[in-house]
Amino acid sequence: MLVGCGGSEPATVTIAPPPPQAETPRTPPPLAVTPIAQLMVDLGIDDRVSLPEDRAPMTDPERKAVLEFYDSFARGDSTALASLLTRLDRDELDELVESGAWEDTTGKITRIDVQTGNSPHDGVACALAVFYVDGGFQPQLWYYTADEGRWLFESVAAPPNLMDRLYGEDWIAAWFEILDEEMALADKPDEEFVVPQQVVGGDSDRGGGSYGGPSATPGNQPTSPNQPSGPGGPGRRPKKGRRPAPGKG
Repeated sequence: MLVGCGGSEPATVTIAPPPPQAETPRTPPPLAVTPIAQLMVDLGIDDRVSLPEDRAPMTDPERKAVLEFYDSFARGDSTALASLLTRLDRDELDELVESGAWEDTTGKITRIDVQTGNSPHDGVACALAVFYVDGGFQPQLWYYTADEGRWLFESVAAPPNLMDRLYGEDWIAAWFEILDEEMALADKPDEEFVVPQQVVGGDSDRGGGSYGGPSATPGNQPTSPNQPSGPGGPGRRPKKGRRPAPGKG
């Protein structure tokens, strides 16, 4: 009863405030990245470098590093490229510059198609480029990592005749699949061959001739599988469909 008899004062009713509700954690908005087209203008990247938005890195520092890396190829700027290479690749670049091959090759580049992604083995960031050089195509794949405030690129082994074997839209995944197959072939033991033997002696129950077996002439010796090598020469543009299994076309 809120009101008593005899004109007494009405009782005071206190209503407790509702308990505070825990705030729902908010998902932070995704980090905005600068469009590749804008970075091309801001950094003065050569127009021959092509990096599609859907194949570009997800952070601005990576996008800038990749664009500047391939811009040095397009412009033939060995000094800029050397600052972005690991020690071994930098030594190889020095040899190319000294021999004149660097200037000769980069002077014939008409286009550089770039894709980025990650290694399926360890998740390290990768950048793959197909160089259009003097009417042909030359591919190369690099790992890239941040090291003490700067980006470093390290070349990945290139299987033989790679341009004729790439397929699909994701060239990085195809590259590693082909490389894995080459390494598996290299690790496979050579087939054993039985060398024919001549039976010596006159014992009739042993026979007097040689027993049958595969020929072991030098011309029939098995060859070792090809090891992964450096970038190959010009080839065809990567295929859209999946390539057949090894040995089936």
